[in-house]
Formats: sequence, C-alpha cells, structure tokens
Amino acid sequence: MRYEMKNFCKKVKNHIFNDLRNVGVFNHMTDEAFIRMCWKRRFKTELNLENPTTFNEKIQWLKLYDRKSIYSTMVDKAAVKGYVAEKIGKEYIIPTLGIWERFDDIDFDALPNQFVLKCTHDSGGLVICRDKNNFDMKKARKKISKCLKRDYYMFSREWPYKDVKPRIIAEQYMEDSKTKELCDYKIFTFDGVEKALFIASDRQREGNETKFDFFDTEFRHLPFTNGHPNADVLPSKPETFAEMMKLAEKLSQNIPHLRVDFYEVNGKAYFGELTFSHWGGLMPFEPEEWDKTFGDWIKLPEDIGGGILISDGFVLWIHKKEESFGLTDYKFYCFNGSPKFLYVSKGLENHSTARISFVTMDWQLAAYERADYLPFETLPSKPSQFDKMVELCKTLSKGHPFLRVDLYEIGSKIYFSELTFSPCGGFMPFKNSKHDEELGDMIKLLPRNRSSVV
Repeated sequence: MRYEMKNFCKKVKNHIFNDLRNVGVFNHMTDEAFIRMCWKRRFKTELNLENPTTFNEKIQWLKLYDRKSIYSTMVDKAAVKGYVAEKIGKEYIIPTLGIWERFDDIDFDALPNQFVLKCTHDSGGLVICRDKNNFDMKKARKKISKCLKRDYYMFSREWPYKDVKPRIIAEQYMEDSKTKELCDYKIFTFDGVEKALFIASDRQREGNETKFDFFDTEFRHLPFTNGHPNADVLPSKPETFAEMMKLAEKLSQNIPHLRVDFYEVNGKAYFGELTFSHWGGLMPFEPEEWDKTFGDWIKLPEDIGGGILISDGFVLWIHKKEESFGLTDYKFYCFNGSPKFLYVSKGLENHSTARISFVTMDWQLAAYERADYLPFETLPSKPSQFDKMVELCKTLSKGHPFLRVDLYEIGSKIYFSELTFSPCGGFMPFKNSKHDEELGDMIKLLPRNRSSVV
C-alpha cells in the first residue's frame, strides 16, 4: 500500500511538472538552469557539467555546447530525407505522401487507405491509419493539432529542434509481411563508429508495452534495460544488419554521438530518423554501470563549436579553432529572372583563407574561376533549401538583364543578404578571359531608351 501511494504521488508530481512545462512556466530559464533542474528531479543529484563521465551527463553537455546549424536539418522529419538521401541514397527513404502546416489542410481523399502522419518537429506526434474506413479523424486532429503547438525545444532544451518549423508529414504505411509490425533498429554511433543498438518491438500493438532490447555489434544481447523492459522472446537479427551498420557509419561521421534509426521491411532497410539526445539524456540505465560504459564511448569536443548566441544588441558566432571562417554565402547569377549559376563563398573577411567556387544549377563545379580567390578543395554540401532559394531568385531578378541575388542558409532557414547589379563594379578578374565573354553573352541588353524594370 505504501509503495502504491508513493508511486501515485510520483505520477502526480510528474503530471504537474509537465503541465507547467507545457504552458511555458519555465521558459524564462536559461538552457543550463533548466537542464540542471530536470537532472536533479530525475536523478536526485547535481549535474556534473565540469567533468561529465556517464552517457546521460555527456548528453546534457552536448545539448548545451555542441550546436551546429546542420543539426536542425538532421532532426526535421521532412528536411532530413534530402540530407540522408544525398549521403546514402534515396532508395532508403520512406516515400512522402504530403506535407502540410495545418491538419485541416490535409486532403484525406488523396491519401491511400493506409498511411502515417507525423509532426516534423517533435517526438511522439504520430498517428497511424491502417484503414481509412475506421480512421478516427477527431482523435487524430486533436493529437496532431496539440503536437503542432508544442515547442519541443523548450520541452527538454534539445537545441537542434529550436528552429524546426512545425509541419505535418504523411508517409507510406510500412509493415513487415511476416511479423505484421514495424521493428525499429536504433544504432548508437560515436564519431562515426557504431558500438551498440537496440531493437524496439511491440510499438504498434495496442495494450502492450514497448520493449527495448540492446545488442552489441556482434548481435550479442546486452544485460540491461533503459526505459522499457526486455522482450519475453528476443528479437531475431535483421537480414540487413551489416548494411544498417555501414549506413549508420556514413551518416554519423564527425559527430560525438548520434543515434541512427532504421526499419527493416520484407528484407529491405529503410531510414527512420536521427537523434542526438536519446531519451533527452534523462533515462537511467539498469544496472547503472552501463551508463558509464556508454559514456566512455563519447569523446567530448575539445573546443565548443558551431553555436549562435543571440542577445539584445549582439550576435556571437562560436566556431572551432580549426575553422577559419563562418557563414557560407550563396550568390546566384540571374539573367532576366533565370538563375544560370552561382558561386559559393566562405570566409571573405580574410582574403588569405577565403574560398570561392562557381557551381552549376545541378550542383556541380562550374568551369569558371576567379583569379583573385582560391577555389574550395571540396565543394560544400548543397543547401537543404536550394530549390526554394532558386524560386526566390527567379522572383527577385525578374525583369532585370542581370542581377546577383545573395542568400544564406542557417538552420535550414533561408536568409536574405543583398542584391548586386555590378559584382566587383564590373572589374571581376577571371582566371580565363573566355569565361568573362561567356558570361557576357548571357546578358541581353535592352535598348538605351527602355527601362530595365518591367
């Protein structure tokens, strides 16, 4: 009886805390103060950020200090598909059926009989439809609409989610023909090296608690639990186990810790999602020595890097010491509303270290080179919002014989930089003079007595 009362009181306290969190009572707190508070509530100890040793401690450290704009793309359930397809191939991507900003915008008549709805910016915003004839529209609207309003970044201060736009994505329904469920294979990687994984089962069976079973890279079962009990019958090794491991390695290079999730459906691997903070770094391991084992695998960066600190009156960009430049500039050369190519520049504040490369519209290195700047040794990755950038350039440059439109991408968002009619005042030195002539042929001059603005 005493245990039941204690457990009941704990649930009530958690419910009250979550309600206060959801209405924004703690929003005034700094990330560090909020994380320390959550840690003390969960573990009944002070958080050690000065010398973290366990997995959960190091996850808190990474939440505060490992912040890179690409991480926002990697946790956005819509934007990440392009990112992953570019790295491992589109054949691993579950087909997208549509993306909307509001539930009422969804055309359910156009969707197949079975589908999955997800919110792009959070965890848990999921609705599965196995039969449209029995689909509870009211229940789905209530859940999705509630999740769209939730600021998932504020929920546990996982910075990558801060600038992810809340949207709804519909995906093809996936189910293995043998098991009649969708098993999740979640691979723990550390600086591009896979060390362990767990299999989530019974997730789609109503009335059953989800099961987590951890394995090492040789698929030997590991004797601990983390958040959910082990399955009564251990899951079998997936057919694509080795393939998943190799793919996870490709997706996790140069990242202190990343959980890479896959599904296996009828003997084929499909990408699930990327997670930087497993359980938000707030779930105990039982027995607890496994928290230290996983923690040993995380090598914290020696230099804090990739963050933006914003306050009244200033913006401070923090980057690693070995990086000698910050923002990447995308400068589109547009001719009468038609972008023909662009050049990518970085580090222009320091001429000796700056890099400029001309790029075609299908993101290949163009033949053009400037004589006054060195090109990139390796072409930077194509921005995730590239297609949207192109459409903006078309709109801005329409009616002008020539206009250069400069844009940035930060955290999967496009930012305007400037418009330029005369790059370098028309005195830009090309490495090959013929390239100057080729670009000149693209400008169709208007008669002197006509205005260039339509």
